[in-house]
Amino acid sequence: MNASTYAWLCTATFLSSSTWAQNFESTIDSKISTSTLDSVIVFDSSGTIIGDYDPEMNPGGTQTRPGIFGGSGNQPINTSVSLSADTLLDTNPAGSFNFVPDFDAGLVEIDGLVADLINGAPSTTNLTATMLYNTFHTINPSFIYLGGTPIDVPIGEIGGITQAILTQTNLGAGTLTPTGDPDVFTIDLLIPAQLDMVVDTALPGEDPLPTPIDPLPMMLPVGGQVEILGNGSVLITLELTPDPISMVIPLDGAAVPDVPFELPTFGTETASVIYSSVPESVGVDASLGMVIVANGTASCAADINGDGQLNFFDVSNFLSAFGAMDSAADFTNDGLFNFFDVSAFLAAFAVGCP
Repeated sequence: MNASTYAWLCTATFLSSSTWAQNFESTIDSKISTSTLDSVIVFDSSGTIIGDYDPEMNPGGTQTRPGIFGGSGNQPINTSVSLSADTLLDTNPAGSFNFVPDFDAGLVEIDGLVADLINGAPSTTNLTATMLYNTFHTINPSFIYLGGTPIDVPIGEIGGITQAILTQTNLGAGTLTPTGDPDVFTIDLLIPAQLDMVVDTALPGEDPLPTPIDPLPMMLPVGGQVEILGNGSVLITLELTPDPISMVIPLDGAAVPDVPFELPTFGTETASVIYSSVPESVGVDASLGMVIVANGTASCAADINGDGQLNFFDVSNFLSAFGAMDSAADFTNDGLFNFFDVSAFLAAFAVGCP
């Protein structure tokens, strides 16, 4: 170690904070953590409905004709349809994050949060069509459908959310507040994140088609508490209460298959029609709630050689990595190699390993 390097290390040691925010690698306890996701995805489209009548294949099928009376043949009726896919997800999430408290300074950081909200328990989604159309009547059965009044047509189960991953996108920071118990602190912070979902959609009786939803950005207000346990680990309880998500995504050039369904009448009969459409947009409304319980185990960042001990060899390995600009020496995780990395290493070294 040359004189200038030694002087730099001594100066960094002097300027390092007397307290060090220890990093706790935290694993979500899926047995007692919970997540709820109430999602409504609405596909808006315009097109036509027409009876399923076919002179050769289905001569007894339904015919559709414009207006209240008269007309002939099977004619298309101008229609707009909103297909609403309603999903309620209630699961036990799995995942992990880094918990970095500074109990003396009253500060806390959370980084690297990744939570699998599905965790092997996919939801089911029910599809309902809301139709708005011009006045028309049908033959087989005979019925009049007055235009201008939307009607809801339940289509049935069409699949569900098969993937819902909550991923932190930037550092979350906040405060720790002491309580009457010296080992318990309350937590208050914000975590920027995004929700990535895949929805399996299919008409009843057909194979589901995975449909990725564009990432949904969100800011997660987080409250909770951390308890310092006797073995040096921590028990973390976090309640995430983000604002509801609402967004509309235009659909240009998309294509969907024709949708057959049954229109209700006043009796037990139904009118069998086929909807041909051009998608216009998809709207997403979702509300998320989570309670995360996690066990945090203190990591030993200064143990560069991974032998479970802190000694001269770790300092030597750090200096070698620092000189080579190796990521092992980037203790501030900012992609730079400077005084702050040395200061952070020395502070971690002074804390020791659990």
